[in-house]
Amino acid sequence: MVALNPVQTVFWARVDAIHLRRLSTVAPTGRPDPADDKVPPLSPTPPRKPKTALKPGPVKPAALRSDHSSPHPPTHSSPDGKKASHHYHPPRHVHPPKAFQTDLSVLELAKRDIVEATEKGVLDPPPKDAGSIKRFGHHVFQLLKFYFRGLKAINTHRKQVATIRKRVQSGGALPTRAEIRFMRTYKQDALKLVPFMLIVLVAEEVVPFIALYLPRMLPSTCVLPGQRNRIILKARTSQLQALFRDRQMYELICKEHQQTGFVPVQSLKDPAAVCSLLGLPAWGPSWLASRRIGQHLGNVTEDDERLRKEGNGRSLTIAELQEALSERGIIPTPERDSAEDLRDQLRWWLDTSEAMPPGADPVSRRLLLVGIIGSQKC
Repeated sequence: MVALNPVQTVFWARVDAIHLRRLSTVAPTGRPDPADDKVPPLSPTPPRKPKTALKPGPVKPAALRSDHSSPHPPTHSSPDGKKASHHYHPPRHVHPPKAFQTDLSVLELAKRDIVEATEKGVLDPPPKDAGSIKRFGHHVFQLLKFYFRGLKAINTHRKQVATIRKRVQSGGALPTRAEIRFMRTYKQDALKLVPFMLIVLVAEEVVPFIALYLPRMLPSTCVLPGQRNRIILKARTSQLQALFRDRQMYELICKEHQQTGFVPVQSLKDPAAVCSLLGLPAWGPSWLASRRIGQHLGNVTEDDERLRKEGNGRSLTIAELQEALSERGIIPTPERDSAEDLRDQLRWWLDTSEAMPPGADPVSRRLLLVGIIGSQKC
């Protein structure tokens, strides 16, 4: 093999490079390669949704329709994100109530009330070795003490009411719902004070008869627990009786005024029927019954505002919830008497009464709700 000098080595290296370049170059054929024209497809762009012009629409009248549409508001969500289903309608009663009656005489009822009050610690028990005469004298003395403490409590309430009013007049905190109801109860008790004192001083034995037949004459501080339960039961029974007795009247209210969403008090054909459902006295001429309805629903309107500010009755007890519902003509059924059910029924009233159709006022709006409750078609 002949050895090459450096110049020859460089020459042949360049020749080899040119030869390799020619081998790697393909002559064009004049036709484009279809594979070269293929461009990787772009990722598809999702189509844009057309913009929606958000314009406020006209406000429709909030008319309640008891036979087509339900006035129930939508369900709310619980704090954990789950939907909580609420029974946003007043209870429906299927069977009429039995008339309030008792097999016991008035004296036997009085004895039972005394025994129940003694068991609850309201009255002191008689000595164990006391005879019948001494036991009777002990009960009479205990009742006198109970009535005296009740009358004394009214005076204490007077001072508490004066303190609340003084606080408000000096620019302090406004009264709460409980304080306002306390002041209203005191006002009613003060009006009953003088007649009740005369009855106790002249004929104390007549008090059980008054508790049975004229319970509105007794101050709230002078009612035994058994008498209080009997008064509440009798009032609820009377409301249920009105619910079944005057149902056609309530259906007529809904039929005539469901389109407008409110019922003027002056348009009522039988205001006494509405008074009975609301637990108000139904005696007297029509104009007097209409006046009672207007005043009562006016007080309920103010109470609704306070309930909304204080959590829609979240802090109320079962007894307080039952009282609030009874004032609005709602009588719970035994199947729906738990605290949560009672709050749902109260929330239905608060939510539905808040929607105010054109031309309505708070009283006329709530009067339609009373008609819906009485018609039992909500």
